[in-house]
Amino acid sequence: MKENNNSVVSYLLLVIIQLVICNYLYISPLLTLSMLPALVLSIPPKIRTPWAMLIAFVTALVVDFLGDGLPGLNALALVPVALVRNPLLVAIFGPDIVEREERLSVHRDDPFRTGGALLIVTAMFLAVYIFADNAGSRPFLFNLLRFAVSLPSSFVVCLLAFNVMNPKERR
Repeated sequence: MKENNNSVVSYLLLVIIQLVICNYLYISPLLTLSMLPALVLSIPPKIRTPWAMLIAFVTALVVDFLGDGLPGLNALALVPVALVRNPLLVAIFGPDIVEREERLSVHRDDPFRTGGALLIVTAMFLAVYIFADNAGSRPFLFNLLRFAVSLPSSFVVCLLAFNVMNPKERR
């Protein structure tokens, strides 16, 4: 039970940090920093997909309304991440991780596979977010450049957030 409370507190603190990033850390129109995909990937597999999608939707709406940006933009990009979360885990790690309902961990599981899963959900989130944010107002090459700049930066932020959500187990 204590682990669940720590996870909820960590989740809420990381959402607050995401709000700070949205409101106060504007570096360039080419850079989009988001740790939201890591938060959704960190939702335990025992929480089924519809509930994970609801959690992602509410989290993204909070970030949309309290942060900068178009209301619904983060929600539009984050809900598909919650939709593919369990199938992606099964594809990368096998069905055992979902059947045993254990949390994903960089320390316990293969770090390259974990990083790959995190990179996939971050790329998916950014592709939807950037396409919807610009929605025909920017040329394709600008969107491609924005994606290329944002993906490595957001991946690093997501990796840090993922490690906070899934700490190394104490023995």
